[in-house]
Amino acid sequence: MKETEALVRALKTHQVDGIVGERHIMICRMKKVEEKLENSRDQVRALAARLQFLRESERTAVARELHDEFGQALTSLQLGLSWIACKVTPQQQPVQAKTRSLSALVTTMIQSVKRIAVELRPGVLDELGLVKTLQSEARAFEGHTGIRCRFQTNLGKATFDRAGSVSIFRIVQAALTNVSRHAQASRAAIALMKRNNDLMLTVNDNGKGITKKLAQSHNSLGIIGMRERALALDGTLTLRGSTGKGTTLAVRIPLSRMR
Repeated sequence: MKETEALVRALKTHQVDGIVGERHIMICRMKKVEEKLENSRDQVRALAARLQFLRESERTAVARELHDEFGQALTSLQLGLSWIACKVTPQQQPVQAKTRSLSALVTTMIQSVKRIAVELRPGVLDELGLVKTLQSEARAFEGHTGIRCRFQTNLGKATFDRAGSVSIFRIVQAALTNVSRHAQASRAAIALMKRNNDLMLTVNDNGKGITKKLAQSHNSLGIIGMRERALALDGTLTLRGSTGKGTTLAVRIPLSRMR
């Protein structure tokens, strides 16, 4: 009897040891998987940051070419038209009218080139900082689209790293573009707020509201681009829509990544 009890105890001990051993192996495996996932996230963040850097570099190069080459050529053309206008006699009214028409067209083109160059490379960020640049962007958006746009912040004169500022600015640009193209809204609002150790950006409108399917879509380049910019700063981006009540974009970025 004693031998039987001893055998049973030994079997139970062996089973317990086996279970403990399996659990230990499982825990070790799970830790390794978690480490691999975290390494993958780090690699994705690094890749996203690199892609954003390359995009901004390309934008800067294109903006410089527009300003230096195309812009100067248009200015020279404008000066040439002014010279022609001075040489035309009062009797040559058709030529005068055509010269004025061409000069007005060139002026419009020069303004368009300047606007595109600014959109490609927001040099105003270096001059005014993120807060004032977003204030200016809200006014410009309202002027271009007729959609009333309000901006609010609690940051005062806070300054941020240029890379982070450019990313926030680009997200706002993309969000406002979506509002003007798709939302059918009459009002929009931008808020840039400090909350504890995070920088919170929200852009909302009173339009038709984005669908859940589109908000989670992997085919929308605009949404993908905004998510990549947030991800590159260790941040998060969410999109929520309510039918007939509008859409809200919310971005959270650690303040430590903005300095």
